[in-house]
Amino acid sequence: MKRKPLEIKKQILKTLKEQGELSLRDLDIKVNTSYQTIRDQIEELKFFELVEIIKHSKSDKTGRPYTTVRLKKSV
Repeated sequence: MKRKPLEIKKQILKTLKEQGELSLRDLDIKVNTSYQTIRDQIEELKFFELVEIIKHSKSDKTGRPYTTVRLKKSV
């Protein structure tokens, strides 16, 4: 059964509250949805100023750029 976008957003916020800052890839695994769905939902949460998106220039593991997300301080 397909989950509704609101359910996915709630799960994202709950996971970020419990885990702190996470990469988009880690978040898609923990929320059990696709990377693209996470990106779309995060953009909407950012619009409502619930999360911050942090772009990193390179990973220590792979040397490639990556993005992490965390809750805004006021949430």
